[in-house]
Amino acid sequence: MNRTVWIAAAAIVLGALAFLLLPTSPTSTSTDVEAAAQSPLDAKVREAVRLIQEGTGNPMEAITLLREVVEEDPKHRDGLFHLGEFSRMSGQLDRALDRYASILEYYPSDHEAAARYAETLADLGRRDEAQQFVAKYLADHPNADLSSLTQLRDSWNEGDAEAPAVSEPVL
Repeated sequence: MNRTVWIAAAAIVLGALAFLLLPTSPTSTSTDVEAAAQSPLDAKVREAVRLIQEGTGNPMEAITLLREVVEEDPKHRDGLFHLGEFSRMSGQLDRALDRYASILEYYPSDHEAAARYAETLADLGRRDEAQQFVAKYLADHPNADLSSLTQLRDSWNEGDAEAPAVSEPVL
């Protein structure tokens, strides 16, 4: 009987040890996350953004990095987004609009790109089109947190209410 207790105790200890040595998460998932975090395209985007934000380098160097990213991966969301942002900063609103439209083509639920698209339409003087876009986008995404788009829409509506009424000239 003493021998049986020792065998049972050893089995329990070995079982517990084996359990403790098992990985806590699948290896493939952690490798995939690490690979995504170390993507050379993502690194180029981060470098381009750093160059622009810090103002330490030639802005065209940053734009070139972003263009390389989008050339290699035309659906790279961050590459397209930052090209759009930098186009807006430099007053190239048509180019910015194209970049945001591309993002929405590939990622229709990208709320940040949708907000920038609507803002850029309004900046181009196409406010009615922007309002129609926002209304459709909000209708297409009823369960999403779209506070940035609803705030944009509401600010336009408030602006309409505050616009001075056209009155007959006083003679």
